[in-house]
Amino acid sequence: MKSILIPRLLPLVLGLLSLAPLRAQVDVNVSTIPQVGISISGGSGSGAASVLANDLKRTGMMLPVVGGTGQYQATGTADAGGVTGSLLDKHSGQTLFSQAFSGSTRAATHQFADAITKAVTGLPGFATSKLAFVSGTGMSKELWYGDIDGYGTRAITHDNSDSVSPSLSRDASHLAYSSYKSGYLDTYVIDLGTGSRNRVAFFPGINSGPSFSPDGSTLALTLSKDGNPEIYTIPAEGGTPNRITRTRGSETSPAWSPDGSQLVFCSDDRGSPQLYVATSQGVGDWDHLVTGNSYCTKPDWSPDGKLIAFTARVGGEFQIGVYNMDTRTANLVTTSGGEDPAWTRDSRHLVYSANGRLALLDVATGKSISIPVAAGTCSEPTVSR
Repeated sequence: MKSILIPRLLPLVLGLLSLAPLRAQVDVNVSTIPQVGISISGGSGSGAASVLANDLKRTGMMLPVVGGTGQYQATGTADAGGVTGSLLDKHSGQTLFSQAFSGSTRAATHQFADAITKAVTGLPGFATSKLAFVSGTGMSKELWYGDIDGYGTRAITHDNSDSVSPSLSRDASHLAYSSYKSGYLDTYVIDLGTGSRNRVAFFPGINSGPSFSPDGSTLALTLSKDGNPEIYTIPAEGGTPNRITRTRGSETSPAWSPDGSQLVFCSDDRGSPQLYVATSQGVGDWDHLVTGNSYCTKPDWSPDGKLIAFTARVGGEFQIGVYNMDTRTANLVTTSGGEDPAWTRDSRHLVYSANGRLALLDVATGKSISIPVAAGTCSEPTVSR
């Protein structure tokens, strides 16, 4: 391989995330996997091994260790084309994979970390996921975008307007959001590859809260063009809306089931905001999700279809709750505040906002770590899958 400035992955560096954890209490039926030791080896010269170690530690299921004491041995080399990495199970002597990952050293290392996560735990890794969120206060809120570990986050709008409710497509190719940029609350879609922006919903009244379908072809959102704020779906490039709900109340915050057949959303038709599930075609009866909380909003459906995270108002403070679709029960998973939960692709972790910061919660263990970003007040995170 051609040598570059970062020729090889470093031996494990112990400068892992040291941010103070946020308090959390959990009572959710999610299988936990004991931490597995991973030894990292390679040459010297870069921080790539530190990136890999942080990615693995962030899962809460693997623990990078010094020397050869781990059950698994991860070895990698890097060149201008990416990273070639392998994983050895030292107990069995079996090489679980040896694979080339393309892209920048950091991007390829994230891919390597996700491959290790999948091989060791059976769950998909999320080191390669992208993160978008809102930063700012009042009527001056911009969209920011970067890696899920906070690296490279930057403002991608400069509208001096109130931008809200961002939604990343599953493949991180597009970002939908609502904004008062035109003077009215309209919905836009940004092509993150080209930077082009398309105003896709600008009907009279409210056009807000877009959510990408799993295949990226459709948006669910709230429109008030026919009176009350109701849930509709429209093509992601804009087009004729299909009405999903029809009530005397207001419906907001739609989110799709993993297979795209259903929508979970918030409705105050019966008084206080509660969570409901309907088909994405708007036919059939609604399913009321009884959470035990009188105020629930901003739901997000886990990629495995088993859990729905939401924001609950408890005693005048917002907390994160999780509803289990199998047991039909809900539990709070934060105690020190939190809102706007967004699942990662492993259905185990949530990115959320608390007190103007972003954090990553391991729902299985109840542990949270801060996500360091250069922005100021942060809210409404969304994560690619």
